[in-house]
Amino acid sequence: MKTTQSTVYRSLQNQIYKTQSSLLDLRMSAATGKRINKPSDDPSAIRPVLNARSQMQKSDRYLRTMGSASDRLDILDSHLGQIGNLMIRAQETTISAGNAAMGPNDLTNLSDAIGHIKDELLALANSNVDGKYIFAGFAEDTQPFPGTDPLDPFAYEGDGGHMELEIAPGERIQANLTGDELFQGAGGGINLFEVLDDIQTQLANGNAEAALSRLGDLQDGTEQVSRQRSQMGNIGARVENAQEHMESIKIDMQEVLSRYEDADLVEVITALTQQEQAFEAALNVTAKVSNLSILDYL
Repeated sequence: MKTTQSTVYRSLQNQIYKTQSSLLDLRMSAATGKRINKPSDDPSAIRPVLNARSQMQKSDRYLRTMGSASDRLDILDSHLGQIGNLMIRAQETTISAGNAAMGPNDLTNLSDAIGHIKDELLALANSNVDGKYIFAGFAEDTQPFPGTDPLDPFAYEGDGGHMELEIAPGERIQANLTGDELFQGAGGGINLFEVLDDIQTQLANGNAEAALSRLGDLQDGTEQVSRQRSQMGNIGARVENAQEHMESIKIDMQEVLSRYEDADLVEVITALTQQEQAFEAALNVTAKVSNLSILDYL
């Protein structure tokens, strides 16, 4: 008879431990709102959960990169817009020199105006944002047009590096322009500084005809800037589309994760109440069998 009571007692103890363990799991689910709090809660869901989390981490990394790219491209577009406006002003000023009523003093004033435009263009070429020169290529700590060479005051001191950022698996975009390609027309384009400097000199010398002869170069230079701005604008549009796509992927993965992980709180609370009742009942039975107070098991 004593052995039978011991067996019954151990059986009841095991039942209490199981009920208590289930109760702790339900309390954890109720507290976290998660159905899965450890791998053993649902082994079959571990792989899709890990895959979803991995994809979300990748999405976050790409979104951070695209955010950085968007910031760079926005800053670049703003500067390109100002450069384009300066080139248009230079054309208008040069065209004014063709007015037959213009005297030597008027041409001098136009020369000064071109000089101011050139200085503004040089300041934009040396633009520094957050401590980095935006038109210096990879040499972001180097002023691209320092003007320290007396033989070539517009010599480019940066490099030809294009910053590429990965915005999606296997897809990289260019996020900068170098000073030599934009302002000096590297590869067969127009040297904006040289054209403006020559027009300024010709107007100062009273040679309106020679200044007007560079009008075509000014127009080509303006087109050069416009073409580069359009190119970078297309890249900016691609980044925006990629951001929307990546955010959509992240939302989809969050839904997948929620489907596997999130608990139905109504069901959890109901099960928790039932389990608490079962636990209390098990303690009462065990206390009666062992003739011990329920307080010994709390």
